[in-house]
Amino acid sequence: MKNIRDILESEDKDKKKPESKLKPGQGEDDKKYVAIMAEYKSLRRNPKNKTKCDELLKKATKLAREGDVSSDAKVGAAYL
Repeated sequence: MKNIRDILESEDKDKKKPESKLKPGQGEDDKKYVAIMAEYKSLRRNPKNKTKCDELLKKATKLAREGDVSSDAKVGAAYL
């Protein structure tokens, strides 16, 4: 026979959502976007790395369009 307390406790555990580690106004992909842009901006100074730079820029723009990147992260990456 099941105990009513066990049933209620198991339902409470299932309903709890994990706490978000993100700050208000921060997107999930902010750190990834800034890291890609930092690498892009360091590589673009050398003309030999043109193909690698183009790939990184495409990856960053796709992430900005489709991912969860905040406007603050976009502005911050512009000032790198």
